[in-house]
Amino acid sequence: MGGVGSVGREKLLRRSFITKELLLANMHKTKIRFLNLHDVTAYRELRLQALKESPMAFASSYEQETCLSLTDFAARLQAHNNSTSGIFGAFGDSKQLIGMLGFSRESRPKRAHIGSLWSMYVLPEFRRQGIGAALLDQALSHTQRLGVLRQIVLSVTGNNLAASSLYKSRGFERFGLECDALFINGRYFDYEHLVLRFNYDPLEHSHPL
Repeated sequence: MGGVGSVGREKLLRRSFITKELLLANMHKTKIRFLNLHDVTAYRELRLQALKESPMAFASSYEQETCLSLTDFAARLQAHNNSTSGIFGAFGDSKQLIGMLGFSRESRPKRAHIGSLWSMYVLPEFRRQGIGAALLDQALSHTQRLGVLRQIVLSVTGNNLAASSLYKSRGFERFGLECDALFINGRYFDYEHLVLRFNYDPLEHSHPL
């Protein structure tokens, strides 16, 4: 029998890795849904954990938000308490909130065809188990079901290669780089701006000669 070439080995390894992620995600029986006001305490705890553990992934800071009350966090959930926009939460076997991803649609009529994803976070002990991918896929499925969006945009810190790779694996493409977007502990960090287009027709965007 012939040996497996380098391309074949790469495909097998990639398939094995994806299968492992799916198996682990199923093992944890992750449930993903929009957060509601009943989740406000868990949401506050996860948000503060995210800001403290991964400060480079957020424009806000732990110092800013630790001073906010439970009512302030409830107001955030209330603002998205509809069937269109919201914060997706991933819940593990013990019904613990282990991950989140926000989605919102532009409210201004001229930009109502655009949606945004923001604040992706998964607890460290649940990473590399397909939770982030499951959150993203759920959000993208939701946006497509809306049937009115032309594109989804998001921003990711330039050095966050894992997140950038995940987004690009789902078809996101870079459309801009914002240099020195964040200043944290004496260092500057860039923002990579990504877009995913639905039913994109280049003829509609062509310019007359």
